[in-house]
This record gives sequence, structure tokens and C-alpha cells, in this order.
Amino acid sequence: MAQNFFKIPRLAVLLIVLVATNLVAEPWIDTRNAQLRVDIEHLSEVGIVKVPINTWPLMWSGILQDLDSANMVGQPQSVIKSYARVSKAAERAAKVNRSSQTIKFSLASDSQVFRHFGDSDREQGQLTIRQHGLTRHFAYNLEATQVQDPWDNEDNHLDNSYLVMVLGNWVLGLGALERWWGPGWNSSLILSNNARPTNSLLIQKNYSDALSFPILNYFGPWTMGVFVSELDDQRYINKAKLLGLTIGFKPAQDLEINLRRTAQWGGDGKSESFDSFLKLLRADSDSCIAGTCIDDGLGNALGAIDISWKMPIIKANLYMQTASEDESGYFSSSNFHQWGIKRSIDSLGLNGSLYLEQDNTSTEASDAGYGSLYDHTLYQTGYRYRGRVIGATWDNDSKVTSLGFVGYLNNGDGFEFRYSKGDINTDSIVGSTSEHSITTQGDSFSRLSAKWQRSFIWGDIHVGVDYNDRLVDEHERQSEEIRVNATLVYRLF
Repeated sequence: MAQNFFKIPRLAVLLIVLVATNLVAEPWIDTRNAQLRVDIEHLSEVGIVKVPINTWPLMWSGILQDLDSANMVGQPQSVIKSYARVSKAAERAAKVNRSSQTIKFSLASDSQVFRHFGDSDREQGQLTIRQHGLTRHFAYNLEATQVQDPWDNEDNHLDNSYLVMVLGNWVLGLGALERWWGPGWNSSLILSNNARPTNSLLIQKNYSDALSFPILNYFGPWTMGVFVSELDDQRYINKAKLLGLTIGFKPAQDLEINLRRTAQWGGDGKSESFDSFLKLLRADSDSCIAGTCIDDGLGNALGAIDISWKMPIIKANLYMQTASEDESGYFSSSNFHQWGIKRSIDSLGLNGSLYLEQDNTSTEASDAGYGSLYDHTLYQTGYRYRGRVIGATWDNDSKVTSLGFVGYLNNGDGFEFRYSKGDINTDSIVGSTSEHSITTQGDSFSRLSAKWQRSFIWGDIHVGVDYNDRLVDEHERQSEEIRVNATLVYRLF
């Protein structure tokens, strides 16, 4: 029964397209629009957007409410520009009972090894035909993609497709959505767009209004999301489930806090009873250090908290995410971290966000601090899907520092610049190889990337270039030090 259930999303999306031909818009903003995220963050910094914004997909409903109640009198020009761009995108999102179709064609000299927020294409060649629509109570998105010579051997898929229904203040649906849980720009520790999305059942809070109960109302606007999916690739334990829960709130306009939890659970030969699920929630017997998890281990759980705080005086946002593997009895261990600082800039021909970020995916599970995160004694395929980590783009035991800019040029063109330097699979740089989705033999590297985008009435053009000083990938996704890519998006109507 469970395995049939997780095949429903593809069938459901196809059926809704056949019967709903007069449905434009989407209920949320996905992880593929970096420039729109920059503008939303800018509006949040000045108090125009009041809802939590560090969980993606990000619901449009709260953004729309905040835009409608905004007072733009006396705002600086950079804020006015951001407001205008978000309002234009929101206007498209608010339309109902009309369908929209786009065709996207992408070419690249290599597959993409390292993925960051805003990236959409993965392989050397992709053709995507998309139709999406919205009514008062339903929304759908169908994306049929044909891939040239894919690394995971799946040359066609329906990634990013979904069917959702709005019931009051909740959104229920089925789909294959990319998620990004965290404030980081180059990576996110427990859920990012690094791996391909899994088919999932989801429940998402629609509006982020504060609770009216005493004491609880001090938490401010809040949001919540839950999903359950099946990992349908080839695994050590086939048909394992991936579960996720996130709760975020803004007790003050300058402070956002999010609590996250994910877990691998069940699968062939493993209990999926309600009792075992409750034990998973309590983190009973999650530890494999004692050597007993093969017999009675219930799951592979990760927990995280992230905080984003706008510092006074210097007007920069300090953010951090710390995550851990759960142990028995609610306690956690094996911590790993991300920290960063970002600031809005409007000078030197640039308008957007400048950030400095560091990811450290080594843990404290052993004396050396290595060989634990994203790997598991019971779920031996690890916290991975189709060969890529579901969390940080760098995988295990890596320490990478990044400097980047995401935003616009003065003429309105989108522009991104990122520089990263660090070590991946650190414990294997000197010594024996170890489990890793990029390289089993660790290495040091530097990476420089840039992306340019121009929008037209009929669509968009994206051009990007990446330079890696080392060919660190050992899975034949990276054959040259320089990767060039271009994307054409054409909107039919």
C-alpha cells in the first residue's frame, strides 16, 4: 500500500492538467528565483515584509498581505525598486482561473556538481515544458523534463510538479518540490536543492498570522510545514521514508528563528507501525555508536535550529544554523554548523545582497570529528538521494568559506557572483578513502562562478560560467575546470 501511495503524485498531476484547462500563478515561491529572494529579504530588513522568510518554498499569502499594508512614503530608492519587483511578481501570483505555459531549454558543457540557492538545471542538456495554474482552492504545476545523458540515468522526470488544495489556513498536496530550509545562500545543512526532489505528501500553513493566545502571541508571525516522502532510488534499505517538520516564527521584526527536524524511517524489512513512529519522535535508539542500531534502530534523524538577526548600527544580518544527529532520549550529539553575515548594498552599479558564509559539516561524533554526518550504520546509503546529499552541497566532513553577491545591475539585469574556497572530505585528504558523494579521496579546492540574467516580455535568458581549480568530482560529472551554461525560458502566455 505504501509503495503505491507514493506513485500518486505523478498520476494526480497529469489528471488535473487534463481536467483543469482554464485555471495562472502559484501558491508559493520556489528555490529557483534568487533575485526575488534578495528583494524579499530587503523588504524584510526594513519591516515591510513581516512574515518568516527562511523556509522555501515560501508561501505567497503572507507576502501579499504585507505588501498590501505597506507604507512606502519616505522609503529609499533601493527599497522602492525591491517593492516594485516583488509586487510585479505578486500580481502574477494572485491571478486565478487562467493557465500559463513556458518552455525552458538549457545547455551546459558539464553537469553541475555544486548547487546553490537559485540553481535550476543539473545536467548538460534539459528541455522542460511547464504548465501551472491556480483557482481559489486548487493549484497545480506540471513540469515534464527531458534530460540529455543524465548522471542518474533518468532521462525524463516530473521534478517540481505538484497538485495542492487550500483548506482554510492550510495547504495540502502531493508533489516533488525542491526545499531549502535555512538562511544560507550557498548551502543548507539538512534540506537544500542539492539532491533531486522526492515525491511527497505535504501540509503547509498558508498564512503566517500570529497566535492570539496569551504568551504564545509573543512568538509573532509563525509558519509550519510537514512532509513525508519515499526514497524510490536504489538503496541499501529500499523504500525508506523521508520525513520532515519545520516551525518558524518572528518574535521581533529583526529576529527569525526556525526549528527543523528530518528523519529516514521504515522501508523494506523495517517497522512502519505507529509505535515505531512515536519512538522515532522521541529519538529512542537512534544512536548507532553502541552498535545496537542494526537490530533495534528506528531511524536516522537530524535536527536543526537556525537564527537570522538584523544587527543594529551596522545594518547587517547575522545568521547561523546548527544541526545535529539525534541520540536516545531527546538529546542530540554530532553537531555541525553554518554561519554567515549578509548586507544589502546599492552602490558601484550593484543592487542586492553581499554575503560571507562558512559551512562546516564535520561533527563531534568521534575523536577526529569525522565519518558521521549524512552516513548511518542502519541506512547505509546515507542521507542521500540519487547519489547526492539531501543536505549540504559539500557533503560530509567539509569546511568551505564563501563570498558572494546576488542581485541586480543598474540596468535591471540579474547578476550573481560567488567565490568558495575550502576542503571537502577532510579526513581523506591524507589517509584512506571514505564515503562521500563527490570524492572519496578528500581535496582542497577554489571555485569561482558568475551568472547573468535578462528578462524580456516573452521570457528570460540566463548565462553562467563556473571555474574550479581542481577536478574534485570523481563521478564523471565534471570533466573540465570551466563549466559554461545557458538557459532560455520562453513564456507562451
